[in-house]
Amino acid sequence: MDVRIIVETTFENGTTKTRRVGRLSRPFRSTQPEGFGLLLEDAKSMLWQLQQAILLDQIEEISEAIRVCPDCNKVRAIHDYRPRVLDTLFGRFQVKAPRIRRCACNAKSEVTLGGPLSPLALFFPDRSTPELQRLQAELGARHSFREAARIMEIFLPCAKQANTSVRNRLGKIAREIGDSEYAEPAVSSARNSAAPVTVFLDGAHIRSRPEYQKRHLDVVVGKIESSQMCRRFGLVQQAAQAPSRQVRQVRQVRQDLKEIGWDGESPVTVISDGEPALPNLVRFAVGGPVRHILDWWHISMRVKHVENAVRGLLQAKNFPGIPVLFGRPAERLRWYLWHGKIRVATTGLQWLMADCERLSKDDPEVRDATNRVQARCRELYTYLANNMDSLTDYGWRYRNGLPISSSRAEGCVDDIGNTRMGKRRRMRWSPKGAHRVAVVRAAVLDGRLIGAYRRAAA
Repeated sequence: MDVRIIVETTFENGTTKTRRVGRLSRPFRSTQPEGFGLLLEDAKSMLWQLQQAILLDQIEEISEAIRVCPDCNKVRAIHDYRPRVLDTLFGRFQVKAPRIRRCACNAKSEVTLGGPLSPLALFFPDRSTPELQRLQAELGARHSFREAARIMEIFLPCAKQANTSVRNRLGKIAREIGDSEYAEPAVSSARNSAAPVTVFLDGAHIRSRPEYQKRHLDVVVGKIESSQMCRRFGLVQQAAQAPSRQVRQVRQVRQDLKEIGWDGESPVTVISDGEPALPNLVRFAVGGPVRHILDWWHISMRVKHVENAVRGLLQAKNFPGIPVLFGRPAERLRWYLWHGKIRVATTGLQWLMADCERLSKDDPEVRDATNRVQARCRELYTYLANNMDSLTDYGWRYRNGLPISSSRAEGCVDDIGNTRMGKRRRMRWSPKGAHRVAVVRAAVLDGRLIGAYRRAAA
């Protein structure tokens, strides 16, 4: 059988144009199993031809429409035609772009005086379509740059992709996302509710490039939630060495807060694992105090370490003490911290360490178990003492449906950091490159990549 594909274009003035896009031949006598239906190579060839037909018709229609002067409605003359190369998702095309002479009534025109007008340069200043740029940035954020270029060449009839092109496109898109968000007007009053906002923060470590003389870089990821919506973000603080870049990162977090409905006065709660740099970033963005709550999961894990150490001490063969004096404080420790009785919990840790000092340490097994209990108690006591102002009544918050853990931010670590940076352990990153990937990756997850393009085009 023979298949012919014909495209008929109808312009706004009523004229029509017909183009033959492609032709397929499927003789049934020589058909193989892999010859049924539309093949990938056939689809790529037809998409290329279809894109060329639509693109040429669009350029022709736009060029004819823009020749009409918006002030006097006279048809302006065409100065000349210049060849231009335009990159699209379905191929690279060389087109003739007309340049139109300016009208004599430019006194009322919005355009400034100058040379001829180029309609194609107005729509495509980078000589590539926004869809191609968005796909390059998204694949570059999800995969390595070489793998992103290879995927595009396999499935699309686009021009040959280079890893450097994907890398440069991702960096440019990351800057455009930031610039468009910073220049975006304030959100409407309908979205500016006084509902409380919660920021979940966590960090990830990725390998640094050798010239930066650091083994790892710290990627800060977070999730901002309100009663209406949520938003993710990612950044690398080492990339903000200059004061202007530090201001940009703070403005990025502030803009994300406004996007979900923060009005500048409603309370902001930060939940993190106790790293002081994480809540400070939100304090600078808010411009005032925030309520910081220590993540319950990290507290629970340290309490579990104490419980396991005490259990190992009680199971020692020649344990010389009274089991209830050691087992009872360890069992009650979690309950005290859950209900916000911090002073009682820290006093119990001190008594537990003091009881361990009184034990006879003649037996090596008892001595090792005692030292292990003291080390775990000392670690938990120091952790609680350094974050005393961030502890709260976790039981009350849990009963009222309020978050007590930064597990949602840890999910962002898997989505933003580990998906692109952590799986390939041999990859090493510069602070600027890691920051750009984190910004684009967060925009991809929230579906903000297309919206950023629309704001930049507007």
